[in-house]
Amino acid sequence: MLLPKPVEGRPPGHDPALDPGHELKGLLAVLTGVCEQLVEGLDGQGEPRELARVGLRAARKASALAAGLAIPTPSRRDPAAAEPAGPVVLIADDDPDLLKLITAAFERAGYRAYPARNGRLAAQLVRALKPDLLVTDIVMPEKEGIATIIETKAVAPDTAVIAISGGGAFGRTGAFLQWATELGADEVVAKPFAMSRLLAAAEAALARRGVRVTGRRPDG
Repeated sequence: MLLPKPVEGRPPGHDPALDPGHELKGLLAVLTGVCEQLVEGLDGQGEPRELARVGLRAARKASALAAGLAIPTPSRRDPAAAEPAGPVVLIADDDPDLLKLITAAFERAGYRAYPARNGRLAAQLVRALKPDLLVTDIVMPEKEGIATIIETKAVAPDTAVIAISGGGAFGRTGAFLQWATELGADEVVAKPFAMSRLLAAAEAALARRGVRVTGRRPDG
């Protein structure tokens, strides 16, 4: 995510990423996008679809209200408040324990990490988040990783992609990762892997797109 160009009327050195109002608007945009995907993905006129519509109306109204807010920028004297937000990473894996470990590792390294338990949910979140990076397993239920990569490249071409795989019951890790590379994955990492290896791959993939990562890389 490249830093925006200076805007006329802002003080020199002003970074919108440090503005809590900017962050609030970004989060509301994510909520709006998720609700839109829910409405589109739910068939019929049942209660779940109606609830999604209510959520969408609320998210849009909140976004409109937030657009008119004037929230002061945090003082640069506060190092914690002035720390810039890291790149957005979406992690898709159907192994709940591994998903938690990877998500936590990226958060410790300074990323804003979002987990997805399968490829279908990941594809929906890609549309809403437009993440800087997608880390996706290949063998997953509902939508496998290859299809997730193809859809990501179609709707969010600026998103870097890392494919991870242990082959699952098929035992074809090499083939799966080769297919992922041919379909646009920036990096591939075979399971099992050290978290430092995955984070290094993430930094490399983002660096090629001009996105800088700041933060502590966990060992292991």
